[in-house]
Amino acid sequence: MRFSVAGTTSRRRFARGMLPALIGSFAIPLPWLARMAAPTNLGALLRKRAGAERIGRRYLATLPVGTDKARLLAMSPALEHASRAVRHQPEVAAALLRRGISDDFCRANTIIVDGWVLAATEARFCAVVALA
Repeated sequence: MRFSVAGTTSRRRFARGMLPALIGSFAIPLPWLARMAAPTNLGALLRKRAGAERIGRRYLATLPVGTDKARLLAMSPALEHASRAVRHQPEVAAALLRRGISDDFCRANTIIVDGWVLAATEARFCAVVALA
């Protein structure tokens, strides 16, 4: 932006000079908005939420009355880590769940829900989704 000899500038030149600054100021909050669109709960990792909720409700029926999300997360470390990672890194959360489920099957840490053999982490994941 050039100043005239008198040291003043026209409104048109001022507006042209300010346009890049305005565009830049609108671009600053974009990463913040992208974080807001990230999944905030574990249910966002599911393709078919209804089925997981059904399994979760049936699993919750086998637990003591009053079992809440915090208790379920405390029972499964992989699920707790995944719930913390899901907001910022959903792909990491999914990998943590897969690893936890695989480890449960290797350790024979399984739960039978309506005749289905599920990893403990998997059943608790469904229960957390049902409670959400």
